[in-house]
Amino acid sequence: MRLRTTAAALVGALALVLPTAGPSLADDHGDRVLGTLNYRFVNDNDIEESGQIRPADTNTCYVLARTSQDKPAIAVQNNTKSRAHLFANRNCSGEEVATLRPDGQVNRVGAVSAYFTPVDAEDDGRGDNDGRGDWNNGGDQGRGDQGRDDQARDDEARDDLGRDDQGRDDEARDDQARDDEARDDQGRGDQARDDQARDDQARDDQARDDQARDDEARDDQGRGDQARDDQARDDQARDQDEDEEDLLDVVFRAIG
Repeated sequence: MRLRTTAAALVGALALVLPTAGPSLADDHGDRVLGTLNYRFVNDNDIEESGQIRPADTNTCYVLARTSQDKPAIAVQNNTKSRAHLFANRNCSGEEVATLRPDGQVNRVGAVSAYFTPVDAEDDGRGDNDGRGDWNNGGDQGRGDQGRDDQARDDEARDDLGRDDQGRDDEARDDQARDDEARDDQGRGDQARDDQARDDQARDDQARDDQARDDEARDDQGRGDQARDDQARDDQARDQDEDEEDLLDVVFRAIG
């Protein structure tokens, strides 16, 4: 009787200390992993960052580290060997927001947790899995439509990614064209300034040449005027000498 009482007490103590079933944390499984689920999220500083989890088991719910319902993952790429079902809460309950096959990806999503199922297993919904909630609010037994919806979402994600890549390429080409045009404008501006500088220099040289010619002309004019003045004075002196000689001749004739 005492042995049964002791065993019951031990079981009760273990129940208090053992964790209950719930979402698992990835990246602590050694080499036993399915692959990597990569995702992008916006942190508390509104900066986009990358994150990843490395799930070890299928039929298990994993929380996307550093995400929350207020800051969920906004883009997810499934690089695992299993199908990844994404949810907007931390316990993989309610309706999924996206389902990704291996190597599938999705943009513009809000994911906080992921539930992994085998690819080769018939995907008939989670149902009530260890108290973690039901699949699609009550169990969708026919998964054909869901599979087609998943494929459509994957195709749409790839199309969105292609359009994003094309948009970035177009934007890069536009930026290159604007840069080329700016360089051309800069070159034309530099050429115009060089031409203006040469024109200004030519005008300055012409002005200096004109000034030199004007100065030389004035010097020549001054020398001509001076020569004429000297000639006039010489002529006047000769006239005066001749007048004096004529006067002396008259005086001598009168005397003699």
